[in-house]
Amino acid sequence: MNKYQHTLEKLENNTAKRSIALVIEGALIGILAGLTAVLYRYCLTYAESGLYAVLNFIRGNAGVTALWFAALILMGCIVAKIVKWEPMAAGSGIPQVGTLSIFGGLSLGREGPSIQLGAMVAKSYSRLRNYDKTTEIGLLSCGAGAGLAAAFNAPLAGIMFVLEEIHHTF
Repeated sequence: MNKYQHTLEKLENNTAKRSIALVIEGALIGILAGLTAVLYRYCLTYAESGLYAVLNFIRGNAGVTALWFAALILMGCIVAKIVKWEPMAAGSGIPQVGTLSIFGGLSLGREGPSIQLGAMVAKSYSRLRNYDKTTEIGLLSCGAGAGLAAAFNAPLAGIMFVLEEIHHTF
């Protein structure tokens, strides 16, 4: 066997090992992204329950209602600071400012932020592992798909989302 064939054989073995490692890491990203999306959903549920408790408490009391409006203004200022600090927090029509907004009574969907949270789990993981951009994009797909799957409780929807909306291939 010549030197060229030996190098090709080593490359093929490394590619196979790397593919297996990426499948395992993709599954890990999926689990972490799914857990993050579930935690996010629980936070929203508790914030919504808190909102109803506050609204029941202030009903019919003008002084407490005024205090609630002051608290809403404060929450609005905090959300504005978050958006100013991180401009991407206001982007693409998806309210990403989270639990504070829903506690204030704003409408907040669970799906868009769950996708973004899943992708950010993957991005954090790939940055910790110091992966190249190609590997990072593959892991981002895993995280985004897992976030959508967790948001809708539909694993196949997560796969279809990644194929159709992120990679535009099927």
